[in-house]
Amino acid sequence: MSFFKFYKIIFFLVISLSVAVFISGCGTSQKTDFYQLEEVSKPSLIGVEQGRIIGVGPIHIPEYLNRPQIVTRSSMYQMNVSEFNRWIEPVTDSISRLLVINLSNNMTSNRVYWVPRQDRQYPLDIRVAIDIGRFDGKLGGEVVLEARWSIFDKQDRPVLTKVSLITETVQGLNYNDLVFAMNKALQNLGKEISQAALPFLTE
Repeated sequence: MSFFKFYKIIFFLVISLSVAVFISGCGTSQKTDFYQLEEVSKPSLIGVEQGRIIGVGPIHIPEYLNRPQIVTRSSMYQMNVSEFNRWIEPVTDSISRLLVINLSNNMTSNRVYWVPRQDRQYPLDIRVAIDIGRFDGKLGGEVVLEARWSIFDKQDRPVLTKVSLITETVQGLNYNDLVFAMNKALQNLGKEISQAALPFLTE
């Protein structure tokens, strides 16, 4: 076998192996990570119902968030949708549950209900409606939560309306850090609403 023929065979084998490795790599899908916004009820609220009756809802979110993929902002006008970092449930459900538990913890009541899902016949002491205008962030930057919310009395009349703008620093470059900051922003919104609602619960 001549040197050139041997060289061609080796060259062909190297190229074939490289193509096979490339094709194999292309066939491997990237792992998808799933996230959830969450808060845990205080142990003191577990058990028999106690506290004032508070309704939370409706809660509206912007349509760009109404998707399984987590959305981040790269500039004022440009958004990124991550195919491999997703919410494990509709994000409205996570937001609603977190705020219900947060208000329950802050106002020492385990009778805080997500209004669209509560079918009780007794009247509410107050109801909180929330319209979220913006809720997103930048990896390594900050999360921005902008929300208009209203408190309604026993007769379902609006007694207070306020716009909140909350920012939280994202302490890292991964999606876990982003979701942590989003979680904290929602908790701060719940705290702000709770403080504003307390006077209407003592009347």
